[in-house]
Amino acid sequence: MKSIIISFFLVLVLSICSYAQDLIIPNGDLQIGGTLEVSDSHEKGETLVIMISGSGGQDRDETLYGFKPFKIIADHLSGKGISSFRYDDRQVGASTGDFAQSTLDDLSDDVTKIMDYFQFQSKTLYDEFILLGHSQGGVVASKVAAKDDRVVGVILKASTTVPLKDVISEQVTIMQEAAGKSKEDIEYVLGFQDMAYEVARKNEGWDELKVEFQKLVEREVANLPESQRQYIVDVEAFAEAQFNASVIPFQAPQMRSLLHYDPADDLNGLETPILALFGEKDTQVTPSQNETVLVEICMNDLMDCEIQTLKDANHLFQPANSGFVTEYPTLPKEFVNGFLESISDWIIAL
Repeated sequence: MKSIIISFFLVLVLSICSYAQDLIIPNGDLQIGGTLEVSDSHEKGETLVIMISGSGGQDRDETLYGFKPFKIIADHLSGKGISSFRYDDRQVGASTGDFAQSTLDDLSDDVTKIMDYFQFQSKTLYDEFILLGHSQGGVVASKVAAKDDRVVGVILKASTTVPLKDVISEQVTIMQEAAGKSKEDIEYVLGFQDMAYEVARKNEGWDELKVEFQKLVEREVANLPESQRQYIVDVEAFAEAQFNASVIPFQAPQMRSLLHYDPADDLNGLETPILALFGEKDTQVTPSQNETVLVEICMNDLMDCEIQTLKDANHLFQPANSGFVTEYPTLPKEFVNGFLESISDWIIAL
């Protein structure tokens, strides 16, 4: 009976260490829905961590296959006396707007409006902010930090440091190599990718691009084993479906605003301290492509940077085997050892 009473007491103590509050923050005609998680040790004027999700419309917890990275991070931070806010992307959950039609400037403006709210309107006020951006969210975080001195720290979580077009080409190369494609086949696909990037930049030539994509699909189908090729009865219809799924998204304003945008322009000379975390087995934002660039930027500009590559971590910082997206559903819903501590220790030491 004594152990039961002790257990109950521990649960009670833990339950009053922090509280979570769902909020709606106005941004013009739009609303941003999110969750503020506050430590009971909070005092007016302290620092708030704002979490910014990666590509694609994400909910406030950045939920994927039951894994809730942002919620886990928020709970960990509150246990360390650190407050945080995480929010639904536009058109997701309690947030309104059109996510695909939102440009990089729009996404950055959302973060600015969130800071305005917590500095001037919220019942719980903050004077300084740390921006934690995952993947594409790191691009948004860096863009905001470069122009707003209320940002006192930037945490780049598997964030891109080169233009998105280069990241996509790297992803395509990795997938093609894993599929056993020849160097010639890979170069052919990358040639089409370059064409697509340029069409997206100009926002013209989509019909011509569709013709080239048809040729690409016909080539790919012709190279399939007969056991697989027999299931593609109508190659033209198959190409049409693939074009709509993989190329049409390049027409969206958000994608077009990001494809050629170089995050290095914001990172160069950034006076805000940076914590950058990369996953050793990340196949979406590879350390070899992105960490290398950040290290050079930090060294050249003598910036305050701490950069870590976590062993066996994938793009979500889960313990991974191959690091490919296809294994995400099978992995434990937890971070690799040391990931959470790397974030909280850095924040506490600021």
